[in-house]
Amino acid sequence: MHKTSSFMACGVAVLLLAGCAQPSQQQANQQLAQQSVMAANWFQQSGEYQALTWQAFNLAQVSFDQASSLDGKPKAVIVDLDETMLDNSAYSAWQAQHGQPFTDKTWSAWTQAKQALAVPGAVAFAQHVDSHGGTVFYVSNRAQQDFAATVANMQQLGFPRANAETVRLSSGNSNKQERFDAIKKAGYNVVLYVGDNLNDFGGATWHQDNRQRRAFVASNHARFGTQFIILPNPLYGDWESGLAAGYNKLTPQQKLQVREENLRSWNGK
Repeated sequence: MHKTSSFMACGVAVLLLAGCAQPSQQQANQQLAQQSVMAANWFQQSGEYQALTWQAFNLAQVSFDQASSLDGKPKAVIVDLDETMLDNSAYSAWQAQHGQPFTDKTWSAWTQAKQALAVPGAVAFAQHVDSHGGTVFYVSNRAQQDFAATVANMQQLGFPRANAETVRLSSGNSNKQERFDAIKKAGYNVVLYVGDNLNDFGGATWHQDNRQRRAFVASNHARFGTQFIILPNPLYGDWESGLAAGYNKLTPQQKLQVREENLRSWNGK
């Protein structure tokens, strides 16, 4: 689900890894969190981020409108929630300011607070689909214990028909393919997927490394902008765990090293 960003903004980490003493776990966690500061600044403050989200939802609306209807099958759109329809960057900013890693406990506390904002363009797109005979299914890896708070937050923001039928949270498996298939088996013609993570488009990239994830994009490039609409998210994602095998089980110090090793850097000449 949610993970700390791997944006490279902390030169201190580089110096420590280059030859001085290794940072303590607490220092490493602080450095990991601090590396997300510029990502959070861009996410929250830049017009460019908002332009990209509006661009994505404008494309999504055109794709939905142009998608063919199937006899007896109503059109449906499957969307992710976090950093696709809901803006949780305040949680990432809290992590950066307090040097805190992602935990299920703090993420649930944030979710229960019902303070997520709508991603620019998200509500208008969902309302367009709903008013033009389509159904939006919100398929998220949020935990079931946070269902009521999630729906309440969505309803406050104006998302249409946010209810037990359309909001499909995790039942313990972060691979969304089974939930996607269930929507199709219920008789819907799924014409579009919208997400910020390649896993939001099916199970092909689930638990795969970044080489395999890039190969998926290369093989499906013609579907992006038509059947697949992706939102920008520099704060976190499965691309981070794709940096190295077993990444999520590494120590904070090891994660810092993996991030550094995965930089493609100019040699200065």
